[in-house]
Amino acid sequence: KVVTAWLKAEDYPRLLGCADVGVSLHLSSSGLDLPMKVVDMFGSGLPVCAIGFPCLNELVQHERNGLVFQDSQHLAQQLISLLGEFPRRTPQLDAFREAIKEFQALRWDACW
Repeated sequence: KVVTAWLKAEDYPRLLGCADVGVSLHLSSSGLDLPMKVVDMFGSGLPVCAIGFPCLNELVQHERNGLVFQDSQHLAQQLISLLGEFPRRTPQLDAFREAIKEFQALRWDACW
């Protein structure tokens, strides 16, 4: 038996806000679309490790508001680096959260 949880729309950002780092495994088949889950994570102030593809840097700026990885070993290294002294010290995550505040201040009409 498989049971999946369903969240109310207002609970989704709360769930993301409880996390310390998000992981995006979205790969663009066209190389032109951006992962909306990363937008959700950024909207909740959640730093992201995302698998890299050509236009991802329009959203995730490596070492500014998150990290980009190429394979599982690279992701593992990033998570160890980010969370190695958790919860005492998380300077890189803290810096990413500050940069994400700039992203949160952007509005659609100003960007298009």
